Amino acid sequence: MGKDRFEDYVTVAERIEQFYSAYPAGRILTAIVEHDREAGFALIRAEVYRTAEDTMPSATGHAFEIRGESYVNKTSYLENCETSSVGRALALLGFEVRRGIAAPHKPTPPRDAESEAAHGKLDKEIKQAYSQYVDAREKAREQDKTLKPLPDLIKAINSKFKVGDGLNSLSLSDKESLLADIRLKMKGE
Repeated sequence: MGKDRFEDYVTVAERIEQFYSAYPAGRILTAIVEHDREAGFALIRAEVYRTAEDTMPSATGHAFEIRGESYVNKTSYLENCETSSVGRALALLGFEVRRGIAAPHKPTPPRDAESEAAHGKLDKEIKQAYSQYVDAREKAREQDKTLKPLPDLIKAINSKFKVGDGLNSLSLSDKESLLADIRLKMKGE
């Protein structure tokens, strides 16, 4: 029998516990960056400080959620978004996301020709997957008038990652994560 995909997952609650164990004087702050109640969209930023004296966060994390995109988000998209932003910030600080696999922040290296080709391939896959997702969502929206149309891909990326240049601003790992996220949403997960 195959491994449960969440078997090795370190929950955000566990990471928070580990953080306060490592940094008892630390703090985690969250703030709503953008919230559109009518559209059911939230963007939240988390800041993680190792000490009470720190004036700048040691790591930040952003998350965005859309109401109704998953079972949890039908009623708790804000809470889910806040938890996700904290989880991302703690992952960037180096706390494990998967047991045995730490996720410290690494700067994106300059692109060479091979890297440019990999970025181009992922860009094409993301745009194609997003287009399929929007088409499927529009068909569902025609049947259920309460669903709002999705933002275009570049606006969604700029909002989610707080960048201004869409796909060009993202690292390969961010693009792979985004593509996986779109594919999960297409499956209704």
